[in-house]
Amino acid sequence: MKYIRVLIILFITLNLTTTNIWAQNESANWFFGQKAGLNFNNGFPIPIEEGELNTVEGCASISSKLGELLFYTDGLSVWNKNHQIMTNGTGLTGDDSSTQSAIIIPKPNSTTIYYIFTVDARAGADGLRYSEVDLTLDNGLGAITSTKNVLLLSESTEKITAIESADGESIWVIGHKWNSNEFVSYLVDNNGVNTTPVISAVGSVHQGDLNNTIGYLKASPNKEKIACVKSFTNNEVQLFDFNPATGILTNPITIANFTSDDFGPYGCEFSPDSRILYVSEILRDYNEISRIHQYDLTAGTAQQIIDSDTIITEENGMLGALQQASDGKIYVAKLNASKLGVINTPNSLGTASNYVPNSVNVGNNKSSALGLPPFIQSYFFATNVFNNTCFGDTTEFNIDTASTITSILWDFGDPNSGANNTSNSLNPTHVYTAPGNYNVTITFEVDGETQVLYRSLTIANEPPVLNLPPLVVCNPNNTTPIFNLIDAIPVSIQNNSDYSFSFFTTENDAIADTNPILNPLEYSTTVNTTVFVRLDNANGNGCYSVSEFEIVLLDSPLIEDFEAVFFCSNGSSSIPIDVGYLPLPLNNYSFEWSVAGQTSSEITVTEAGNYTVTITENASITPENPDGCSAIRTVTVSTSSSATINNVEITGTNALISVSGLGDYEFALDTPNGNYQDSNYFENITPGIHTVYVRDKNTCGQTETTFSIIDFPPYFTPNGDGVNDFWQVYGVSATVEPNTIIHIFNRFGKFITEIKPESRGWDGTLNGKPLPTNDYWFFVTLEDGRVFKSHFTLKR
Repeated sequence: MKYIRVLIILFITLNLTTTNIWAQNESANWFFGQKAGLNFNNGFPIPIEEGELNTVEGCASISSKLGELLFYTDGLSVWNKNHQIMTNGTGLTGDDSSTQSAIIIPKPNSTTIYYIFTVDARAGADGLRYSEVDLTLDNGLGAITSTKNVLLLSESTEKITAIESADGESIWVIGHKWNSNEFVSYLVDNNGVNTTPVISAVGSVHQGDLNNTIGYLKASPNKEKIACVKSFTNNEVQLFDFNPATGILTNPITIANFTSDDFGPYGCEFSPDSRILYVSEILRDYNEISRIHQYDLTAGTAQQIIDSDTIITEENGMLGALQQASDGKIYVAKLNASKLGVINTPNSLGTASNYVPNSVNVGNNKSSALGLPPFIQSYFFATNVFNNTCFGDTTEFNIDTASTITSILWDFGDPNSGANNTSNSLNPTHVYTAPGNYNVTITFEVDGETQVLYRSLTIANEPPVLNLPPLVVCNPNNTTPIFNLIDAIPVSIQNNSDYSFSFFTTENDAIADTNPILNPLEYSTTVNTTVFVRLDNANGNGCYSVSEFEIVLLDSPLIEDFEAVFFCSNGSSSIPIDVGYLPLPLNNYSFEWSVAGQTSSEITVTEAGNYTVTITENASITPENPDGCSAIRTVTVSTSSSATINNVEITGTNALISVSGLGDYEFALDTPNGNYQDSNYFENITPGIHTVYVRDKNTCGQTETTFSIIDFPPYFTPNGDGVNDFWQVYGVSATVEPNTIIHIFNRFGKFITEIKPESRGWDGTLNGKPLPTNDYWFFVTLEDGRVFKSHFTLKR
């Protein structure tokens, strides 16, 4: 499918009182921010990559009447059209952190002399000054003459603007004194800069904190109004009537409905028809959220104008300068952003003004700051608004004016079209013979004066409709997959700087260029779906195509993704590992192990480590998905061993079993198949001989050892009844502590006998004769070195 915009309108609003309408092209090249630049010669902004200017705020540029760059400045240095520092072009007295550090004014009736007016920051000592540029010097590249940094005003705010005078030739340059309510208007005419200003003592006093010097000053394109922004603690905007014949400002209206006094209002701009005022406001108190206010200057009384305040956007970041361009749109600077916002139809109220944030790219690795270059505001009163077209379309031109045009001649700049290259119609149409750039010349007569307007137009080939195969997405373990839509775009298109592309969920949204998929790099869906791709010519001429592709979801194999296995250091030197449980027979899959060359479902390994196998379901391998859908299983192989029992430490009736080895061990007492515990500590063990069993949890073997808990009978009764006839130490035997020494004494300490651990014990006799009932003492030295002594009772 293919969509082509069929209407391109060159819309020119004219108040034909001046012969300098063509001068709009002097605003064709902008330089601002961190080496950012835009060129408007084709009726839409194209990034300029060569700019050298790097500024926080103030900047200015100027072009010829045909839109050729002449020079630009940050108020400190001047660069020529080759982007080199102009001869004598350093040391100007502006400041790159001054709101409107500079503005460039051509000398009337001269094509070679220009004046750069500069203002210092924060009411600095350099004030308001001007310097002269002569373009005949340095082989046509221009140079600053000896007329440099001429002082006009010693204490100035950071504001400056310019507007044509009533005679249509001379220019008023307007600034404002610091610690004063006086505006100063300097006339630039055939004789140069008149250094004696016209004073207008009107409106608020600009004073207090030096930050109060900040804020833009703008004239309306129809030369009837001046807007003055005061930032920080003086936060307000004042609107004045302006007399272009005298340079005097009168009748202030104060707009003070701003939220913040910690920056507050900053930039301002009039609509092309001069009926609407826009003001940017930075709410630093609210984590640098910004707004753009719109005021209807035709609302009626001063209070009705104030009450017409409409906020057309509130967004994160610091919105700075507002500046109209020759395409009739107002561009919005945003600090440290790679794109400018755009008010697309600024003559319309409310949301119809069509503000789009982050709309225009300012160049590769460039960024906006707070400033945009100011121009003589009356340049924009004859602004034309048009969208370029695609090759094969009918281009429609229109002039809308309240004055009567008595004759007009259109030259479409397309000589190959023969007689169709010109027209005397007020609203002609033309079909261009080939793609390319065309210079349109409009010559017309109104009120007895002949005027000429030059405009550029680009006719471009439409982007191709793409034949896109399905984007097959593998869904791991039936979760919600996250994938990159750009993978569906051919690399040849991705790497082609002539195109830009965006993604949409509906065809209508793609056609209207609304509701794009905001993060195509991390898109997700749980069902098969259709995605629409809008392919635009990157130069913004309005040509586009819409293509589509299908997203097809395939399940990745459902697997057991992890297993831990062991092989025993005291056993086999290898172990088999496999792909685990799979829901389909093995021949439905292919396998690739991390062990080179291994592709079977089971392999044998001889070393510990992590082994992975990529399991691919064969049915998922298609031309659109040549790798198929896979899942990765990891088998961790570790080495284990049976335990070495190092020691059994006996404390009373408790035992602590110390072991070493590679395994993970558990312990049981007296029963090899009994209840095993993870702890190696046993408490309250009955006296006697015991066996502890130590088992490797990884099935690498079991070891055991015997130990004794020693105790002593408190009495015995050797009366021959077969019950308790012998006294013996508990916990010793011929195999456990066999070398234990047991001595028995009478209560006077006389040695009676020694008994062996393997014997039945003492029978209560001495030399074959029974001893009487009494207390007897014993002394026991165990083989492990422990010593015990106490007494017991012989009862008869």
